Amino acid sequence: MSIYTFFVHNNSVMTLPFSSHAPAANPVVRTASRGDVEQIWELVSCYVAEGLMLPRTIEQVRMAIDNYVVAAVGSRVVACAALDEYSPSLAEVSSVAVAKSEHGKGLGTEVVLGVERLARARDIGELFALSLSDRFFLSLNYEPTSVSRYPEKLARYGKLNAAGVDIVPKRCFKKVLGNTWEMPALYEEPAKQLRAS
Repeated sequence: MSIYTFFVHNNSVMTLPFSSHAPAANPVVRTASRGDVEQIWELVSCYVAEGLMLPRTIEQVRMAIDNYVVAAVGSRVVACAALDEYSPSLAEVSSVAVAKSEHGKGLGTEVVLGVERLARARDIGELFALSLSDRFFLSLNYEPTSVSRYPEKLARYGKLNAAGVDIVPKRCFKKVLGNTWEMPALYEEPAKQLRAS
């Protein structure tokens, strides 16, 4: 297990564990680095071209790089997701993208769980996400809700629409994180050993 450092919204530093015991051929989920900017932008742009995601410039990705979690095989980014903060207590899980060659391997789930860990480190209590797939977010214990609960998102949509960006209607999901950390299966054994000692 490796420790990665996050710079959180109140200028404090938080470290979180991410798995790094995977062989070189298996993806490693980690926080994004500056060297990942172009690959994240290319990955997201594939879905933008299909009308499935909102456009982002390479500069927008660069400015928000501390909010991204990636799955990488060596230095190649194969999946990403971002934490898009609206307030100290609310954020969106955005930019969830997986390389088409890597579909079906659970990487979307892994990067979203990484974003959830990042949100907890920043004391964000509620996440929401917009998706064309009900099953994906429901499988991660998100609940269906209405995007009208999030006027901040509607305001962003309004600005994009005014700029000529077509907004594809998506379903909205929310998850209240609370104060507890969810331990993925990867960390269950060490946690059980700690409780036993």
